[in-house]
Amino acid sequence: KAIRAFGKYDWFKHLWKSKLDRFVWKETAAQIARWKKQYGFSLPVSVNVSRTDIYDLGLEEILTGLLKENSLSPSELLLEITESAYTDDSKQIVETVERLRKIGFKVEMDDFGSGYSSLNMLASLPIDALKLDMGFVKGIAKNEKDFRMARFVLEIASYLGAKVVAEGVETKEQYELLKNAGCDIIQGYYFSKPLPASDFEALIQKEISERGEK
Repeated sequence: KAIRAFGKYDWFKHLWKSKLDRFVWKETAAQIARWKKQYGFSLPVSVNVSRTDIYDLGLEEILTGLLKENSLSPSELLLEITESAYTDDSKQIVETVERLRKIGFKVEMDDFGSGYSSLNMLASLPIDALKLDMGFVKGIAKNEKDFRMARFVLEIASYLGAKVVAEGVETKEQYELLKNAGCDIIQGYYFSKPLPASDFEALIQKEISERGEK
């Protein structure tokens, strides 16, 4: 079924992508466990789950195995699935996501706004968060229409009972607009560029120090 869905060439291409995903999941779970042991609290991290991964009948076993191996709970390893994946075969993906959520995983729709989800379909999808595509965020400080669209997404998410994560925030003005509009989580270069784990630990230690001084 999966080969028919992708085509033979695409299937082999996605197979390599799936192997890379599994490597990332394994390294991420191990890193979460190390930080949890080192700092005494959990730092949940999001990982991508591709279309190919969704078609893998062993997906749940692989993910729960990583949790067991690293003594983690499902809520500590967040799963991101792109909006376009939901539109390709929504029935199977919805069924898979529902099973993952029953286990306790939190599922985020990544790149929301870059695809073509209908509002009707969106209302039926099992998700815990919408990740607002940076294309929405880029012009909100200069274009009122873009900002209205961003606020519209926030209202949709509120109706669905899902949180919103804004991606690609680069300026204080963008940050303030989203914060005042009620965005739950804001990420981007305004806070930091992507960092290796060793450099990110300096930010963790800085945060711990600042909280201890309050």
